Amino acid sequence: MKKRLKNKLKKKVLQRIDRRIVGYHVYRSVNENLPFVFWERLTDEPIPEGDFNDPAAEPGTRYFYKLTQVDANGRESAPVAPRTTFTDHAGNQFGQNPLVDFAGYNIYRSADEKTPLDRWERRNREPLETNEFKDEGVEPGEVFFYYVRAVDSRGTESAPGEIVRVIRK
Repeated sequence: MKKRLKNKLKKKVLQRIDRRIVGYHVYRSVNENLPFVFWERLTDEPIPEGDFNDPAAEPGTRYFYKLTQVDANGRESAPVAPRTTFTDHAGNQFGQNPLVDFAGYNIYRSADEKTPLDRWERRNREPLETNEFKDEGVEPGEVFFYYVRAVDSRGTESAPGEIVRVIRK
């Protein structure tokens, strides 16, 4: 009886060790609603927790990422959305938008940074799919301040993003 109990305990300990997480696989899609089985896996080997740069990402294309946890036996968990940041062409780093029901962005502009935010001019009619925006009608040398708000499908906006000063070249 003792030997049998000992073997069962040994098996349980080994199973627990085998289930430890050794890393993550990274998956990508251009369609957030695509069934996960069709997402592209970007990693051949599990990566440790930390940074992952997508060298194949094309500027101007919006990607969605998910991770799976990988155990010592190579088994993967169900997908989870990672905490991500992205870096724009100027080197500014932004955090992941926390909205689950994401419809786009609204861009706001003012000539005076001290103007109350509710009086800033919205520069787009419909929510933008990306936060890339070219403000038409601005002359070289003009200085404006901008901020961005994420918008959900009902039109509810997030808190304002960081105010950025822009000088038209």
